[in-house]
Amino acid sequence: MYPTKMEANGHIYNINTDYRIALACLRAIDDDEITNLERYLAIEGLLLGYNVDNDDRDVLQNKIATYLRCGKEENTPIEEIDFDYLQDEQDVRTSIRQAYSMDLNKIDYLHWWEYNELISGLLPDSLINRIRETRNLDEKDYKDPKDKERIRKQKEHVALKKKTKKVELTDEQMKNIEDFYRLRQEGRS
Repeated sequence: MYPTKMEANGHIYNINTDYRIALACLRAIDDDEITNLERYLAIEGLLLGYNVDNDDRDVLQNKIATYLRCGKEENTPIEEIDFDYLQDEQDVRTSIRQAYSMDLNKIDYLHWWEYNELISGLLPDSLINRIRETRNLDEKDYKDPKDKERIRKQKEHVALKKKTKKVELTDEQMKNIEDFYRLRQEGRS
């Protein structure tokens, strides 16, 4: 039902499918202290291990992105994002505990896609969905200045943190890192 393997150029890679690994991948994506190459290699290593064939990387890059989006080819354009897996992780845990009587801290394994299905199945009155609803409120919909101020404060309290620009490598730095990994894989490091 859920994917557990990834194929590239005839090579089969087992995916580390636990939702905690996917969250670690998202932490790497959000890490503004590493480069795009380091970010990709961290994600690849977390999901597939560290013995990936260099020739498979181009194919795997798209497959990894699709896996992390739970099979969706493209991100759906959203006017305003109202959810962040990492910032909202605690509230998601609480909501899942309330809705399903399931303590994620006591579960040894849960597939990333199933984790997302649990989130999707949460009722509107769950903690995380109430937070999302608050993030989407529009102060302009309220006439009373006291209501506007109350909504503004609520939104401020649950607002998503702004993300910063990621560090980029020069072409020469990228080539040096790629050469290092190629030599390492060939056993000459």
